Amino acid sequence: MTRDSVVCLIVFLVSQLVGITISLEELSECTSFCVCDTWYDLMRASCNGRHLYNIYTDAPSSVQALDLSDNIISSLHNFELRDLGLTNLKYLNLSTNAISEINLSAFVGLRDLKVLDLSKNRLESISDDLFEENKNLRILKLSRNNFKSYVPKLRVPSLMELSLDSCQINHLPSDTFNGLTHIRSLDLSNNLMIQMSYDVVHTLHFLKKLSLEGNPWSCNEMMKNLQLQLKHRNVDFDEVCGKKNRIQKFEKIILLPVLKTHNYYHHRTNVENGVSVEKNKSLTKHDKSDTLNNKNLSMCEQTPNQTIINSSNIYLPYQILLAGYMLGIGSGMFICYVWLSGKCSINWRCRRRQQPDDVSLLDWYYQNYMDNGTDRNVIECDLHSPPPRYSEVMLQPGLYRHPSISPNLNNNGTGRS
Repeated sequence: MTRDSVVCLIVFLVSQLVGITISLEELSECTSFCVCDTWYDLMRASCNGRHLYNIYTDAPSSVQALDLSDNIISSLHNFELRDLGLTNLKYLNLSTNAISEINLSAFVGLRDLKVLDLSKNRLESISDDLFEENKNLRILKLSRNNFKSYVPKLRVPSLMELSLDSCQINHLPSDTFNGLTHIRSLDLSNNLMIQMSYDVVHTLHFLKKLSLEGNPWSCNEMMKNLQLQLKHRNVDFDEVCGKKNRIQKFEKIILLPVLKTHNYYHHRTNVENGVSVEKNKSLTKHDKSDTLNNKNLSMCEQTPNQTIINSSNIYLPYQILLAGYMLGIGSGMFICYVWLSGKCSINWRCRRRQQPDDVSLLDWYYQNYMDNGTDRNVIECDLHSPPPRYSEVMLQPGLYRHPSISPNLNNNGTGRS
């Protein structure tokens, strides 16, 4: 080994030791909000789950991977990351926050940024030129935001993987991805799209994987043409049209109760008619096959059958309540009729005793008080007083007079005989 080679080896070892010493010193200077370590040969600061409401964590400027996930950060302002000295970032995780606003120059200065995760936030729109200065950005995750019809038309030629799943997207214009010329993986699953034109992915010449599952696709000519073109380009995707024996979600909910109810009534009818068990099993299998063959029936055709079967017991409590109500009213009316009948009969008797129909009031008075010579203090029947007790009548019979039923009256109505 020559002298020059020995010198070069010593210099290399010293530089490595110095680099390790510097990195250890920087890791020891990590803030109390974060945990610093080495991750895939990158200096990482993990500040997740610290209830942070901004990105000010006092992390060292030499950090290459910063994890700020699971916090309550709501916005990213202009030049924040650059002003904090985090220009060496290659990996930035801002997922599971409350970010609803990102200013246009929020990521300016991060030229080495390769992976950015903004999933599980509250973004409804972002600027098309937001990542214009991030020339090395490769992976961008925007999953589980609320873009709906405002999908950003990003212009990031270096981007290779884009995730837009579960963003409530219902429509994609044909020029949405024209600025992503080198995209290879595109995730559009679990959205609200009914159809998508092939022009949307026509300019993505390097596309290798397209995720489309989880959307309520309408298998029309546009979707069939999209699938045909993707197959022709050997793009890996989940086929959404043309599947055999494919049952929609709403069909599963409706078919199962109808199938069970139909088999129950069929089994009961067979037992009552004396059909054997083996024949019943064969008929049940045949009914299941018929039901599965008719699985493409619409919801409107299947719902009435289920409603007829289940509506027999709906109004039973109301019928019982109505019957009890009518019975109570009838009983009350009958009791009132009996009570009023007895009351009227008592009053009528008292009036008959008090004044006969064929004599006047004056004649009746003279006949009972003057002619008979009785005292004027004799007690007569009163309509509003109860009858006397039997003991009082027997002890003092002179106080209670019964008027003559057939008095002798003359024709001139004077009351004198």
